[in-house]
Amino acid sequence: MKSSKIVGVIAQCTAVVLLTTALHTQAQNKPDKLWTATRMSTTTNFDVPECLLFDSARKGVFVSNISAKEDEYWSDNGKGFISLIDPDGTMKNLRWLDGNVENPLHSPKGMCVVKNWLYFTDNTRLLRCKIGKNSEVASAPEVVALPGTKKLNDLATDGKSVLVSDTELGKVFRIDPSGKVLEIPSPENVNGVTFHRGKIFAVSWGLHEVYELDPAGKNPPKPFGLASHFKNLDGIEVLDDGTFLVSDFMGNKVSTISPDRKTVRTLIEIESPADIGLDRKRGILYVPQFMKNQIVLFRLKKG
Repeated sequence: MKSSKIVGVIAQCTAVVLLTTALHTQAQNKPDKLWTATRMSTTTNFDVPECLLFDSARKGVFVSNISAKEDEYWSDNGKGFISLIDPDGTMKNLRWLDGNVENPLHSPKGMCVVKNWLYFTDNTRLLRCKIGKNSEVASAPEVVALPGTKKLNDLATDGKSVLVSDTELGKVFRIDPSGKVLEIPSPENVNGVTFHRGKIFAVSWGLHEVYELDPAGKNPPKPFGLASHFKNLDGIEVLDDGTFLVSDFMGNKVSTISPDRKTVRTLIEIESPADIGLDRKRGILYVPQFMKNQIVLFRLKKG
């Protein structure tokens, strides 16, 4: 081959290498797409709303109302109730589930749905009631056996087992379909809990930290190392891309945590956000404003 052709080939190869390197560098420097939240609507007239739960099967949203003064959030006062709203925030039934003398309802907080059953915490009790096909109450609340509890708080499910946190004891219990209970090592003041693709995550109110818990109940909780970013964490959800959403009650914000658990961003600045809910399919975040007796809907978008 003539030297001129060799030089030409080398030049072409060099150009290809430079172009590939430039494209790779550009891809590395391209900023990650970030989640944003746009306020959609506000619904008022609740009474200390603590938790919001989207029921994908029946397309409704449950709202637990503690209905108590600040020093009575864990009292057996018989005043609590659960509301039902439409996915767009329209009030459907303020007192969808109310207590009575035979079946008192005190301070309902965390909720989850397993098949046709709505599970909810009520101070020392774990309760459940059946939901009808049109989201009507189909049975009176019944107690799910879980002895020795103090302050039951949040609930989560993977569709089979139920997770329940006890904030005073600093424990999370996993209840399987047969009723067998497994205690999962958890941080003190554990509050919000959630399942995500076989893993369990939780937040601590007092330690203001996020943790991964061992589903088998053998290993201690693993902290994310992000406590300096928060004040008092309440709720937690995980988006399909692995991004974490956490509500910081005293920090007055909802934040995102990157899937690699390293980057924290403020998604929403909002007063007293409690236990958040999520409609994954439509990308709607439901935020209860505990101290303002209202809930706010946000549209989530990435990009």
